[in-house]
Amino acid sequence: MDKFLKLQQEKAEWENLNKLLMRHGLKPVTLFASQSCRNVSDMIVLDSQSSLGIRLALKTLVEDADRQQKMMQGLMETNRSLRDEIRQERGRASRQEQRANDLENVVKNIKSKICQLEDETIARVCQQQSQVKELQKDQQVSQAKYQQQQKKLQEQEEIIAHLQKELCKVGMEEQQRVATQNKTFCQFCKRAPKSLLDQRFFEDGCSRAVWDLCSPAVVAEP
Repeated sequence: MDKFLKLQQEKAEWENLNKLLMRHGLKPVTLFASQSCRNVSDMIVLDSQSSLGIRLALKTLVEDADRQQKMMQGLMETNRSLRDEIRQERGRASRQEQRANDLENVVKNIKSKICQLEDETIARVCQQQSQVKELQKDQQVSQAKYQQQQKKLQEQEEIIAHLQKELCKVGMEEQQRVATQNKTFCQFCKRAPKSLLDQRFFEDGCSRAVWDLCSPAVVAEP
């Protein structure tokens, strides 16, 4: 009875092992009872101990294969992840390179604009300096003309003052001459003609007085 149970247990273990082998794509081990074996030339007869050792060895090999398979799958997954990371890193590196190139182009454009602005500023400063020099030159010319006009104006004012002085002098002399003529005329008028000789003398005196009053005064030029 114990031997039968052992055989049944051993058979169950071989069946479980065969399922494991077939699950891994291996051929199962075919078991035959010793009573049914007629031609043992194509068979291997194992005692219980050897059968147990082979089962353990096969199970160990399958488990090792499972571990190696899982390890291979893990390595493949890791490799796939590394490839994905490398691809992503390459994409990031490419984008960063493109961004760096864009920034470099921007820097070049900025430097070019700065150089252009510097050239324009230098040209503008030179032009302004030239304009300042021209304005200073024009200011000097205008200042010289102004001083010249001031000098002429001063000379004209001196001439006008001199003429006004001479005119005032001539006016006073004219007033004195008119006063003298009026006085002489009054003296003639006071004298009454008493004879024909006095009448002619009176008329001649009046004519000379009128002529003196009508004659323009001669003014000497300065």
